[in-house]
Amino acid sequence: MTEQESEVDQKLRKIEKLLAKLNLQGVCLSKAYNFSWITGGGINRVVTGSETGAAAIVILGEKKYVIAPKNEIKRFMEEQVQGLGFEPWTYEWYESRVNAIKKLVKERKIGTDTPMGEWPVLGAELNRLRYSLTAEEVKRAEELSEICSREIAATCLSIVPGQSEFDIQAELSKRLMSQGVRPAVLLVAADERKRFRHPVTTAKRLKNYVIIGLVGEKGGLHSALTRSVYFGSLPDTLRNNYKAALAVEKTFLENCKIGVDCNTVFEKGNEAYANAGFPDEWKRHHQGGAIGYIPREYRIGETQHEVFQPNQMLAWNPTVDGTKVEETVLLMPDNQLKVLTSVPEWWPQEKITLPNQEIQLPLVLER
Repeated sequence: MTEQESEVDQKLRKIEKLLAKLNLQGVCLSKAYNFSWITGGGINRVVTGSETGAAAIVILGEKKYVIAPKNEIKRFMEEQVQGLGFEPWTYEWYESRVNAIKKLVKERKIGTDTPMGEWPVLGAELNRLRYSLTAEEVKRAEELSEICSREIAATCLSIVPGQSEFDIQAELSKRLMSQGVRPAVLLVAADERKRFRHPVTTAKRLKNYVIIGLVGEKGGLHSALTRSVYFGSLPDTLRNNYKAALAVEKTFLENCKIGVDCNTVFEKGNEAYANAGFPDEWKRHHQGGAIGYIPREYRIGETQHEVFQPNQMLAWNPTVDGTKVEETVLLMPDNQLKVLTSVPEWWPQEKITLPNQEIQLPLVLER
């Protein structure tokens, strides 16, 4: 059995248990992130960023099907699910996918991940199946994070004042996409645009300071990180603000434990902001949360009581007035954290002491 086959098999067992619990006979997965999850990295999108794609997955007992129109089905069978035991179920491109699925399902009661016909929509109970990664997914997440970390560092080393935010975005995008990584989010803030929490890229030209925020995606999985570069000597205000954001990040990380309610971490983070002298800073931007097959599977502070799972990816992103700290970590079964994103040895870093471990987090690179 290949690694991909093993990964898919484990997920089918998860689906089987959920369907038994809900008294359902099958499930239809149309959303892009669920397609990637259940196929071990397959992609069903044609339009980047669309919620659903050109194919869906239907699982009925021991049978599993790829549902796609006739003009698409061969590509999916050969390039996305080959060797995984999926069977094709097809229809004309001008016909209804829902009707095609109804013909397959017949009278069986199934659930779906998106509103479709009269079938019940599965929400949080289905989403939670994605959070705890298999060993195969951990390996893919590590590879993705290594590529993102390496290429954003290389970009930070190559950029020079006078380049536009578009120039910087284009260089990093090329580096990533040449290795099969899609920039799901790529934000660049030059100088005074640092005041924006989501600086969508513009033609603004770099003078001294740039913040680059990236969420890279490959095979459906995501990894998030932010890097900052200052040309010259970093002003004390920015240095102190970055240190405050690091203190909040430390608080988030040291409270990540299996079974802990995510809202508990949110409250601890708010206290850390206050202790650092920025009691209202948490109101100015979301603080991150779980990451995986979505750039944020859920965000703390706006979700119901999700609890952390073993082998779950987390990405916090505290901000303090012109600075931002963001890494992707893996909460391992022994409650240790593995920092998946990284910087090269030459990048300035600060040692952070957590319960039972020490980690290194990057500072602002001064050039």
